[in-house]
Amino acid sequence: MLNWVANGAIVLGAAGLIYAQWNLARLLRELPESRVRTGWLLMFVLIPIFTLGYLGFIPLNWGLYHSIPDLLVPIIFLLGGSFVCSVVLLTYSSVESIRRITRLEHESITDPLTGLFNRRHMDRRLDEEVARSRRYGQPLSVVMLDIDEFKGINDRLGHLAGDYILESIAQRLRQNLRRVDLAARFGGEEFVVIAPHTDQDAALQLAEKLRSEIAQTPIILKGHEHVPPCAPDELYVTVSVGVASLNIEPDSRDNADFLLQRADDALYRAKAGGRNRCESGPSRASLVAAS
Repeated sequence: MLNWVANGAIVLGAAGLIYAQWNLARLLRELPESRVRTGWLLMFVLIPIFTLGYLGFIPLNWGLYHSIPDLLVPIIFLLGGSFVCSVVLLTYSSVESIRRITRLEHESITDPLTGLFNRRHMDRRLDEEVARSRRYGQPLSVVMLDIDEFKGINDRLGHLAGDYILESIAQRLRQNLRRVDLAARFGGEEFVVIAPHTDQDAALQLAEKLRSEIAQTPIILKGHEHVPPCAPDELYVTVSVGVASLNIEPDSRDNADFLLQRADDALYRAKAGGRNRCESGPSRASLVAAS
């Protein structure tokens, strides 16, 4: 009877190792290349060796269990297999939980259509950048873009084609911004770029670069599933752009809301001036003089 109990414990321990091996394979698929993954890969190689050792122990010690103390080693085998299995399962569960949390955090700050940051995250980051600019006396600018005649495009081609155009514009922004810049969908067909360490002249150059890139590069409509057959093969769209820079003088009451309002005012002037152009808000010097 004790032989069956002892060997059953060893078999259960080996089963735990086999189950751990299966889950470890799933874990390795989730982990990026790193020292941690290398460590788990070593474990992946060792577990089959231990499993063979468990199973090889059974015939070598068959019939040697005559008293309760003789069950100590089989029980250790059982606990060892259970421990390895538990560690692998907990690690895999933790990795999956971290991935879910990361995905939820990403979704909470990202516009689902364009993949850019959303308005809420942009507002929070702009407040942070304004505070940082004031603390260290560094320039900060905002670039606001609006797609020209977007309502007409939606009416002619449909809203799904309009969504595709928004995605295309967002991709152009990502391709032409610096690593320190932050692009967000402000709402509708409007986008905002936060440009740290950038004065108004440099921001205006950035705005002109974005405007020119968008205006000169067609959006390919041919073959897109959501574009009606009557649509042209390619479509040129333009944007109007407003630029504003933060007044970081000590006596200035400039904040994120004022900065966005000035960029919006400049955007309105660009629209009123004929579209497909850039306008800037008051310079720092004029703001200081006005105050």
